[in-house]
Amino acid sequence: MNRDERGLAVTNGSGDAVRAINNYAREVVSLGTKVGDVIGAANAAPECPLLQAYAASSYLYTQSLRQGAGAEPYLTRAEARLGEVSERERIIIQSVRAGLGGDFQRALSGYEQIASRWPADMVAAKLAEFHCFETGETDRQLKVMRKAAEANPSNSHVLAMYAFALELSEMRDEAERVARRALEIDPLTMWAQHCLAHVFSGESRVEEGIAALHGFAPTWERFSHYTVAHNSFHLGALLLDNRDFDHVRELYRVKIWGFDRDAIVELTDSILMLWYIELAGGRVEEEWREIAPHLRERVSEHVFPFLKTIFLYALARAGEREVVADALDSMQRHADAQTGGLRKVWKEIGMPLARGCVAFAYGDWDFAAATLAPILPEVACAGGSDEQRGVFIQSHIVSLIRGKSSDSARNAIDSYIAGRPVTALERHWLSEV
Repeated sequence: MNRDERGLAVTNGSGDAVRAINNYAREVVSLGTKVGDVIGAANAAPECPLLQAYAASSYLYTQSLRQGAGAEPYLTRAEARLGEVSERERIIIQSVRAGLGGDFQRALSGYEQIASRWPADMVAAKLAEFHCFETGETDRQLKVMRKAAEANPSNSHVLAMYAFALELSEMRDEAERVARRALEIDPLTMWAQHCLAHVFSGESRVEEGIAALHGFAPTWERFSHYTVAHNSFHLGALLLDNRDFDHVRELYRVKIWGFDRDAIVELTDSILMLWYIELAGGRVEEEWREIAPHLRERVSEHVFPFLKTIFLYALARAGEREVVADALDSMQRHADAQTGGLRKVWKEIGMPLARGCVAFAYGDWDFAAATLAPILPEVACAGGSDEQRGVFIQSHIVSLIRGKSSDSARNAIDSYIAGRPVTALERHWLSEV
């Protein structure tokens, strides 16, 4: 049995197959441009189950159950050899199957086993990170990433994953230290740059963050459009703390929207950027209508509530009332059918989140405020990162301001600031109360 460059067993791994596995591991953790090469490699080595599972895992990033069906041939090949593989490979194959089927909890449980027993496996850690984005379970994410970092102390990309888990757990001083260590190892560690963007935003270090991201920006072009768009989104969020609408609109048009309009990552960054512009007091109209045609099919899926909600908000802002009404009805039926922990995620949190945000999109400030307020403390379970979920918190604040609930708005703003330096945006809100 051959082994990969981290010393992990690879069943039926020819030299070419093991090289492809090593390449995929490096590309997926570094946000490289050649992640898709795993598909051709898997087709060329159908006898290698782990390579088939890795090819299937690449479909997870579509965040679509429909598009994820493209992974089926690779999973079928991998599962046909389950009796031959090592225990670690079996867990990976089963976890990829679970993740593609929307069973994120089962997938995460598998990757947690791998983190405990084979912590050098950085692909399993990266897949766990992705599912934690879908479930908002930062405690589990931090445990997995700490083990991965301890086992891969010189790998800047694994350190960056650990730094980001620290940031999501609001351990920002430690997150910054680890992210800067990763950048000392390799300045082109995109996830470490991304982690620092979260730190700057979370601590209201606006001018420092803008300067740092402008300094990093030339390096983003070496990577995929996802890196350019997502880091530009974070730069835009910092600029909106200064209500710099002109610069943010330029970022939106030049760096975020219009490259691959059906790609989930571009849709997510674009929707959130436009939403933040409006929350800061800017005007957006035609942009919503440009996005809407790329959402009508996607909004029928139930992947995780964060994604469903931002799609519904964008369609509502585009005036697609009938599409939104049908999608909300479908979401309600899905939520009603859930059991166990998923019932809370979809019915108790997801549905009020979606209905409250749609109400906000339509200008029903009182309903939006009343619906969002009770669920915000637990909204992380809907998915998304802290800065992405910030649109929900800010929508609650703005709904209180526009609904003329002055005392409640002032209290919500004070709670949101929570001792941080006050930004120009927050001063603007306070002036409107």
